[in-house]
Parts: sequence; C-alpha cells; structure tokens
Amino acid sequence: MKIILSVIVFFAVSFTWAQGVKMGKFSEEEISLSEVSYEPDANAVVLWEEGESKFFGNMLETTYLFRIKILSDAGKEHADIRVRYFRGDSKIEDINGVKAQVSHFEDGNQETIKVEKDNIYDVDLGEGYREMRISFPNVKVGSILEYTYKKIDRNLTFLDGWTFQNSIPTLVSHYQIKMNPQLDYKMIGQGYNLTHNAEKSSEYGLFKWTLRNLYSLKEEPFMKNYRDYIERVEFQLSQYQAPNNTGSQWEDVLNTWEILGDELISTYREKGYYRSNPIEKELLEADISGSTQLEVAQKAYYYVRDNFTSEGVDFIYVDQNLPQLLKSKTGKPQELVLLLMGILKSQGITCDPVLIGSKGNGRTHIVPFPFLSQFDEILLKAELDGKTQYLDLSDPDAPFGYVDLDKHVQMGLYLMKDKSTLIPLEFKHSSNTVFFSEVNMEDEDLVMSNTIRHYYYEGLDWNKAINSLEKQKEPLGKLFGEGGESMSIQDVEVENTLVEKNYISTKFKVILEGAGEQDMIMFNPIKHSAFAKNPFTQEYRIFPVDFEYAFNETNNVNIKIPEGYEIDDFPQEEIMTIEGQPVVFSYSSKVMNNILVIATKLMVRTPLIDAAQYPDLKYLMESIASKLNEPVVLKKIVSP
Repeated sequence: MKIILSVIVFFAVSFTWAQGVKMGKFSEEEISLSEVSYEPDANAVVLWEEGESKFFGNMLETTYLFRIKILSDAGKEHADIRVRYFRGDSKIEDINGVKAQVSHFEDGNQETIKVEKDNIYDVDLGEGYREMRISFPNVKVGSILEYTYKKIDRNLTFLDGWTFQNSIPTLVSHYQIKMNPQLDYKMIGQGYNLTHNAEKSSEYGLFKWTLRNLYSLKEEPFMKNYRDYIERVEFQLSQYQAPNNTGSQWEDVLNTWEILGDELISTYREKGYYRSNPIEKELLEADISGSTQLEVAQKAYYYVRDNFTSEGVDFIYVDQNLPQLLKSKTGKPQELVLLLMGILKSQGITCDPVLIGSKGNGRTHIVPFPFLSQFDEILLKAELDGKTQYLDLSDPDAPFGYVDLDKHVQMGLYLMKDKSTLIPLEFKHSSNTVFFSEVNMEDEDLVMSNTIRHYYYEGLDWNKAINSLEKQKEPLGKLFGEGGESMSIQDVEVENTLVEKNYISTKFKVILEGAGEQDMIMFNPIKHSAFAKNPFTQEYRIFPVDFEYAFNETNNVNIKIPEGYEIDDFPQEEIMTIEGQPVVFSYSSKVMNNILVIATKLMVRTPLIDAAQYPDLKYLMESIASKLNEPVVLKKIVSP
C-alpha cells in the first residue's frame, strides 16, 4: 500500500450522490447489523458520518451528523461522546445546536428516545480549550446512537477539514465544503483510500468526498505513528480577494519559505539565542576545546546534556529566553538545542536549526506550502570538519550524534537568514545486533558462553532496558527471559561503550544443568533472537509495517560435540524472503572438526513495508521464528 500525500486544486470527476440520512430513519441493514464483515471483533461501528461546511462572512460553519451502533457490551463505552474545540477569549471556535437521540429495537419495534439537556453539557478544560460532551443513557447492545451539532470557526487561515477514520470501523464517511469564491484555498489530502478509492466530485465550488468500509484506527506492532497515515483532507488559505480603488485584487496569504524562516529566526533572536555574550560567560569554566570541530562539538553536546535538565514537550517555539535558561539549568528540548547552537557558533562552527514534522505528528510528508503548523520539533544541522552532522537533545541518555527516531523523516525546513529552504535529511547509522556463542560440555552441564553486541539505536534501547532493571533492582538475567526448569542464566556482564564505540556488549552464560547425564540432549542455540517469536499475529493489517530503520541481526554459534555424543539432528540450511526482498533470512549449518557451526542472518533491507504485503510478511516471520526455534539434538554413542 503506497501512502500518498496529494495537493489537489480541482476535481474533474463528477458523481451522483445518494441522499443523506435522516435522524431516526434506519434501513433494515442497519437495524439487523450485528458484526462488521471486514473487522468482526469490532465492539461498535460508525454506520454513517457526515460533515457539511459553508462560509458565512468571516466564519466557517460546519454541520456534523454521526450515527453509531453498539455491537457488544464493551462497545457501550462509545455512548460517551467528547468533542474538543478551542474557544479562546474571542470565541475562535464555538459549538451550538447539539441534538442527540438513541434508538432501541425489540421484536421488530423501534423506540427512539431524545437525550435530555442534562446529558449534553460543556466542560472548560483550561487555556482556552473546551469540550462538548454527550452522555447517552440506557444504551444496550444493538442500540443506534445519533447526534448532530454545528461548529463555528473564525480562524479561516487553516481549516481542519475532515478526518474519515475513527477509533471504530466506519461504513460511510462523507464530507463536503462549499468554497467562498473570494478565498483561494490549497486542499491537502492524505491517505491511500482518499487518493484511490474516494467517490468525489466538484461543481460550482462545492467539493464532495465519500469513503466507505474504513478500518478502525489503532496502533499495530511496528507502527506507532499510525496517525501519519490517517485518511483526511485539510485546507490552507493561499490568497484572498481584497477591494481596492479599481474593484479588487488578490492578496497572498502564504509567505515564502524564506519569509517564514526569517519570522521564526527573529523569535529566537528576540529570546537571545543568537547572542554570544551570555554563552561566552557560561563557558568560562567549561572545557570545550578540541583539535577538530568534531571534538569541540562533542564536548559542547555533553556539556549541555550533562549540565542542563531536559523537561517538557519538544516543540518549535521557546518559552524561556537565553538568560533564564542559563540560570535555571532546566529547559525544553528545543531550548537546549538552540543553546547548543549558540555554543557552537561561539566556537566558529557553522550550524543552524532545522524544523521537522516528527513521526506521529499527523503527516507522512511535508506539504510543499510554507506554513508552520506542519512542523513540531527542531534539529540542529552542523558542519563539522566538512561533514554534515545532525544533533538532537531530546533524549538525555543518547550519545552525541543520535537523533530521536521520531525525527528520522525525509525533509526539513533549514532556517537561515534570507535563505530558509526545504532540505532532504539523512541519518547514517548501523543499528545491528551481533550474537556469538560457544557451546561446550563442562562436567555434566552444557554451557553456552554468549556475547551479544547491540549497535547504535539497538544499543540505546538495550541500555534503557538495563537501566530499568537496575532501577528496579532486578537481575540482569531478565534481559533474556526465563531460563527454564533445568536451564539457568548466569554471569551477566555489561560493557557500555555506546559513547566511544556505538555499541553495548553483554556477556552471559546459559547452563543446561545435568545435560551430560541424559542419553539425548535437546537445546535451542538461538532462542534469544529478537525474532524467535513472530511479532505479527493479527489476521489483517491496516497500516504499513515500519521497522524504523534498516538493520541486520546476525547469530554465530559454535557447538563442540561432547565426547561420547554424536549429532542426531540439527537445522538444515535455508534462505527465506518475499517479493521485493524487503526482509531476507538465511540459516546455514555444517560440521567441521567435530564442531557444529551455525550462522544465521536476518536483514531488514526496506524498513517500511506496504500493508498489501502483510500476509506474505506474516508468513515469512512465522517461518523465521519456527526456524530459529529448531533444536540441535545430541545423542549418546551406544557401544556395540
């Protein structure tokens, strides 16, 4: 499944629309529906939803209508509706005209009950945000909930548009908007179904979309940023028609990237982050000297990371000015990044901020229009000894040069005075895992002496797991799961060289106690592989599989055949992959000089895999897990 972000100015397709639903009027199919065919485990379903937007003077009015059916007792949680909006001090958004009713069906009879006003109320969430709430009473399995309301929006620069998916499956989602001929908007569409399967039309400034049979929105394994793939349409004001002495003329609203960048740079400058004097005073007692720019940058990075506390949500705007940050020693990640920029600039190093729309911020790609709402975090782009280096301070455990994985996106807005522009981003690392094991018989115990190295981001995650166990005063053997009744994990030793060498090395022993007393010894030499268990168990996939980055997992095992034993069985050589080879797995085994040598390699070559390939990927990963769990069997030699 290819996710496409499209910018659509007009539609040439015409379509005949079915009549919209009327509250309280249901089809036989809606009444009898007890299960969603394509998502049978759903506890509730959106039968119909629609939005209709119209301009009235300097505001946009959208009428909403929703129809939801409860399919199980667990689905009753959807009887509490919450709609959040931003009212502010000047009623930027407002909700009115709320109506709601619930219909029950028994013995072929329909009973429709209106929701009383006491069950429809507004809650102040603070900081200008409010929430309209509806509490449907006496909801049963089979009940159909309906509600409608109108929302007024006085911010016409950026229109929320419509999101076609929900937390439960949606059978029909319809949206239409009647454009104001004096306002020119760019429509921003996102999603495979919106691009390929939507019923859509445009006529005389009226735009319509209908999508059908949409899956529910939910996080899936290896896809935590599913919000970036939601089917939706939004609108950005490009220009408007303004009256003048000769009638009217079009005025641009969207700035250029250069102007947009200069505006943000000026806010950082006003907060003092481009001033050198406070920073030079801060560094009087700090040693950030070095023979190369890289050495200087590394010392500056660790100085900020280790002497300042990162608190708060990463964003593109700063709250504190530079003197406040230097005094408090506590700041948000973006403030610390800008502080690091100031330090590097004071040392003559070229560096500037890069705005990015992080994963999970709601977009698969940057929209090619210069507006700031699509950006939510900052990186630092530095030129060190002629090489580009991206720097990030959002993770206090991360070594120099590590950029949070949510920031591993394709494009960013590079901020330079009068020269701000979109640039491609590339983050180089080799986040692999290498496992080596020597298996010997010691006395009557079979001992597997293991070393596992986790590189870069694999190492960072491994380090966090270690720190978590140590904080809870738990044994490090839990890193490898439970040993088993006759198997124990011992002598766990960790060497953390993430800063110096970008990996963590962990040594541990797995001991199969009393193995030498058995006529048959059966054991799995690679049970600690991250893919010894298939992570993909659901029957279908909604979103792409995102491994986040390409990586390899390598296992090398040397099994010395104990004296008095022979090999009865061991896994055979095999190579596995699927079309396009996004994931490739190889398993080799051979006996040399009384040693069984096993080598496996799993390569994730394409980290983002289309949902259309999910059935093949699921089968492949199940086959890989099965192969990794195949045992080696040793048998005592029987004397003739």
